[in-house]
Amino acid sequence: MIKNSNKPSKPRDAASVIIYKEMYNKYYVLMGKRPIKSKFMPSIYVFPGGAVDHIDYQANKLFKLSASINKNKIKTRSDNHTKAIMFAGIRETAEECNLYLAKKDVISNSKNLLLNNSWDNFLKKSLFPSFDNLFYFGRAITPSYLKIRFHARFFIANYENFVGTIKSNGELEDLGWVEIRKAKLLPIADVTEFLINRMINLKKSNKLLDKSNSFPMFTRKNNKEWIKWD
Repeated sequence: MIKNSNKPSKPRDAASVIIYKEMYNKYYVLMGKRPIKSKFMPSIYVFPGGAVDHIDYQANKLFKLSASINKNKIKTRSDNHTKAIMFAGIRETAEECNLYLAKKDVISNSKNLLLNNSWDNFLKKSLFPSFDNLFYFGRAITPSYLKIRFHARFFIANYENFVGTIKSNGELEDLGWVEIRKAKLLPIADVTEFLINRMINLKKSNKLLDKSNSFPMFTRKNNKEWIKWD
C-alpha cells in the first residue's frame, strides 16, 4: 500500500507557560528566542514550553496531584492526560528557565526516588510541583500543512509563585522580561500575538483568572486565522 505523502502529520501534545509579573504598574511576560538552527519556529520569540514526554506521565505516579481543569475544556482523553500536559509545562519551564512552579516540601526517601530525568532536580531540591497556581488559558494546533505539528495547551502563572532565578539552559536565547505591549513588536507567531492581546484585554477587565472565561482554540485554515471557543 502506498502511503499518502500529503496526509497531515498527527499533532504532538505540548504545553507552554505564560509567566507574567507586574512592575511599576505595567505587566511583563517572560519570553525567549528559539535558536536559528531550531527545526520548529527558528529565531521566533516564544513562551517557555515544549512537548509532553513519557516522564510527565511518570510524574503523575510520583507526585499524585489533582487537577481542577475540566478535560472537556482542555480537550484531553482523561485526567491523567490532563495532568501529564500540566506536568510538561512545569518541567519545561524548569529546564529552560530554572524556574520551578513548586512548593518546598521534604519528600520522604527522595534520595531513593531518582528517576534519571528532569524530575530529579525537583526531588534533590526538596521541591514538590504544584498545580495550584497554574491556570489554563487556551490551546493551539499547528496548521495541517506543516510537517512538525503540536497540539499546545497554554497556561498562565504569576512569577511570584515560582522558586529559582531566571537562567537559560540554551534552549531559549535572549531570555528575559518583555513589557507585554512591546512583546508584540518582537518576531512572534500569530498565536503568540493572539494570546498576548487576550491577556491585555482580560487584564483591563480584571478577568484574567475568571473561572467563567471561555477558552480559545487557535489554528489556521485556508491561510486564515481560525478560532473556536470552548
